[in-house]
Amino acid sequence: KVVHPERRGDDSFATMLADEARLIARIHHPNVCSVIDFGRQDERLYMAMEYLHGETLTAMLRRGWAERGVFPAWLAARVIADAARGLHAAHELCDADGTPLDVVHRDVSPQNVVVTYDGAAVVIDFGVVLARGRQTVTAAGLVKGEAGDLGTGARPRWPLDEAAAQSAPVYGTGRRGAKA
Repeated sequence: KVVHPERRGDDSFATMLADEARLIARIHHPNVCSVIDFGRQDERLYMAMEYLHGETLTAMLRRGWAERGVFPAWLAARVIADAARGLHAAHELCDADGTPLDVVHRDVSPQNVVVTYDGAAVVIDFGVVLARGRQTVTAAGLVKGEAGDLGTGARPRWPLDEAAAQSAPVYGTGRRGAKA
């Protein structure tokens, strides 16, 4: 993953990529895509991630509906459960002192879940994550991610305690699965 060439001069994108790399490197869970390396080559920041032999949930849904007219319920349940496990691992992340980082993904959607050919669903793309200790700050009123469902986009518009705000992406994942 690299900063798009058109955005290379914008330091905020480099900071977002560095924030994402630092955060994901701390999450060690089979349902979250791992960071292998982060650095700079030829004046370009990069983040090398685990190779996932599979396809996005978006591609699977399109193919499943096109070929069979339906996506198997058992597979949907498995994918949702795996994605929820990965999100939970991110939500439980703490810093070196044991202080919770209050991670909220903010962009859980079918294109950000990869289903590997051996059957596991893996959450990817923590680029717009909300977490304590990030250098990137979202401006007031700016929505990052997808705002279509509670928990899959920005934090809810009404006040929630931290535990409820953190569990919103898990809820949103289940809700999206139920709609499918």
